[in-house]
Formats: sequence, C-alpha cells, structure tokens
Amino acid sequence: MSQAAPYTPAGPEQPVRRRGRTRLLLAPLGVVVVLLAVPGGAYAFSQNQLSRAQAAEANSAYAEALRDYAAVESLAGNPAARVLLGELADRAQIGTAETHFLWGVQLRQQGKFAEGEKQLRAAVKSGFADWGARGNGALADLFYAWGKALVGENHFQAGIDKYKQVAAFDPTGNLAASTEAGLATAYADFAQWYTLQQPADYPNALIWYHNLVKDFPDSPEAKLAQASALPQTLYSAGLAFVQQLKYQEARDAMTELVQNYPKTSWATQAKTALAAKQPLTGRLIISDQNPTPVANRLVRIATKWRIVKAHTYDDSGGPTYNATTDANGNFSVVNGIPPGQNYLITWWDPARKTFVTTFLSDNVPVNTISINPLEPAHTTVATS
Repeated sequence: MSQAAPYTPAGPEQPVRRRGRTRLLLAPLGVVVVLLAVPGGAYAFSQNQLSRAQAAEANSAYAEALRDYAAVESLAGNPAARVLLGELADRAQIGTAETHFLWGVQLRQQGKFAEGEKQLRAAVKSGFADWGARGNGALADLFYAWGKALVGENHFQAGIDKYKQVAAFDPTGNLAASTEAGLATAYADFAQWYTLQQPADYPNALIWYHNLVKDFPDSPEAKLAQASALPQTLYSAGLAFVQQLKYQEARDAMTELVQNYPKTSWATQAKTALAAKQPLTGRLIISDQNPTPVANRLVRIATKWRIVKAHTYDDSGGPTYNATTDANGNFSVVNGIPPGQNYLITWWDPARKTFVTTFLSDNVPVNTISINPLEPAHTTVATS
C-alpha cells in the first residue's frame, strides 16, 4: 500500500539552516573590523600629533609643542584608549614635562622671569622625578638671575626677596655662596642708595648696613662698610633721629658709634653731641591742685647737691643754672644744661630770702629733673 508524500504548505522558501549560520558569522566579523579600524586611526592620529609636537619642541616652538602633546594625551590617555595607546600617552607626558622645562630655561635667559617660573613649576609638578629635579635646579638659577637683575635696576627689596627664594630650590647648596655674595652686594647697595637720596635717608641706610654686618659679617662689603660708611651713617642717622624727635634711637646710634668705632672722627663728633647742653623749659605753679602760675620768680637748677639734714640740702658742689619766670610762670634756661640725672630744682622764696624746694620725705626732694643726651627737657614745678 502506497503512502502519501508529506504536505508542504505554499509560501516563500525557508532559508537553509546552514546558510543562516553564515550570515550570523558575517555580522560579528564586520563589527570586529570596525572596532579594529577605530584604534588604528586613533593610533595613526596620535602618532602624527606626537611627531608634530616633537618637531615643534626641537624648533623651540614650545607653545605649539604643548598644544600637540596635549592633543595626544587627551586621545591616547583616556581610559578607553589607554590599553592600545598608552605608550604614546606616556611619551606625550614626558614630552610635556621636557617642553615646560626647556621653555622655562629659555624665558629665564630672555629675562622673562615670571613667565619662566610658571613653566618650570609646571615641569616640577609633572610627576617625573628627573624633570622635577631638573626643574627645581632651574628654578634656583632663575631666582638667582631674577634677584641679580632686580638689584641691578635698583629694585633692591624685590631683588633681595628673589635671592632669598634660591635656597628653597637648591637643597645641595650649589648656589649658596654666590647667593650670599649677591645678597651682601644688594644690602650694601641698598644702604648707599638711601644715602644718595635728596634729602639723604640715613635711618633707612643704617637699617641695611646693620643687616649687612649681622647677616654677612665676613663679606668684603661688610668690612668696607665698617671701615667708613657705617660710622658716618651712624652719626648722620643720629642727627636725623633728633630731627624726627626719636631721641632714644638717636642716643642708641651715637652710643653705638662711640663704643664700636672709637678711633673714627665720627666717634669724636658723637661724643661731643652726646655731651652737648640741652634746652630746658618749665613752668612754676603754686601746686598740682592749684595751677596758678608763679610769676617773676628766680628758678635754679643744681647739677650737684646733697641732703645735709632733714628737709635741708646743699647745692654748692657743682654748676647751677638760673632762669626767671615770666608773667605766665614759664621759664627757660637760655644756653641749655649738660646731660645728667636728678638735678635739683629750687626757687627763690622772698619771705625767707633763700632758695627752697619741697620734700616727699626728710631726705627726698620732690622737684628733680634728668637731662637726657640729644633731647630737650621740660618740667612743671609745684611750690607746694
């Protein structure tokens, strides 16, 4: 008995299963080709940019080189591409550090110190130990050259500040000696510059001569200053301090001159100035509670005196200076009084026909005055 053939419904032909497999394999292969093509193009682009950057760097076109290196780092250094392009990214980073360094050195040589500092600091921050060390060394050179240039243009304080930054980038001290020599020169020149102003500024000159001798005592500049300029400046500064009413500073300057440079002619003049008579003015009143002036009364200042018994003094042991009060009780010693301590002030008592004073206790008079060197004196004297 025959059997009927299986029924096949009408319609399009069904794809052969094998051929279907072939199509499924072709699709992933295309994707792979595309994926391989993208990194290949990126590599070629990055390689080209790297070559451009290196050529620009070699031609000292540093700004252009940095732009091209940055393009390489942007493409080759991102996480997705770094697996295939990491070597190019590393070379670009090293090239960037080198370019910052070379540009910084060039700018320093051109005297563009602020711009050079920026580039060298970028080299230090690159993360590469070698370029960091070289960058620090170049920064030390830069600050030294910067300080020297500023001092040469009479920008002394700014130059000194730059010199003092050298040590931070020079741990081995390669520039220590030359930097100290530069600072000593800057201090001396700064001091001299103040003396040449119109009018001369001796107090500020003295500051820098003092700094020179203190910080660099063995320098040729310090020894030369001590031989001549510093003694003269001490004397002139002392006179200037008097004009500025800075009497203690004046005494300090003159005293230092006498003590430290006694064989100079300036010390001789300082001794005379320290011993010179000083003006004395005053006012004679009835009491602290009753400030009515005592007019037309003779006042005496005794430089030597002693207590002979309770409430009794003897002022015959040395020079005395006299003055007469005016209608307002004011008096003035015309030719001044030499410096000294605890001079006794007395006044004429018409009733007792003698000079009198008041006492705190049996042997301690109330009215005494000290005359300081180089400083005018003033006092108020109460008669009761």
